[in-house]
Amino acid sequence: PAAVPSASQGRATSGPMRVLFVADDPVLPDTARRELSPGFELLPANTFALAEPLLELEPAPDAVVIDLSLADAKGAAGFLTTLVERDYPGPRILLSGRFHPEETATLSQSSTLHFALATPWAAGALRALVEASLGLRPFPRALHVS
Repeated sequence: PAAVPSASQGRATSGPMRVLFVADDPVLPDTARRELSPGFELLPANTFALAEPLLELEPAPDAVVIDLSLADAKGAAGFLTTLVERDYPGPRILLSGRFHPEETATLSQSSTLHFALATPWAAGALRALVEASLGLRPFPRALHVS
């Protein structure tokens, strides 16, 4: 993708970076927490209604991960609209069991804010995508279309 905003852009304090993780499958946040530790604080929410107030935290979440398989999946469009309306500057990572690797690579290459990851993901893939979307490392080769 093109230039990614600096991970420290807009952060008032140091400490672990925050990832808002919206999923109602209890396995996903647990898996994400293990994969993103140390270095990231996971802010889990199992509905979009519970996720919205977490956007107001200081410092705000650095990235947002949304499981499109959420029971309230139709709310995803409204939640993404809320992110735009609030000028949320961080990356949005979309998870879905319906994504194919080629699709996730294409989406991740075509945007500086929206990224995709197929579930279940390979060990280390979520951390690699979160770090790359925040500009902390290059994008993994697996996320690039050959």
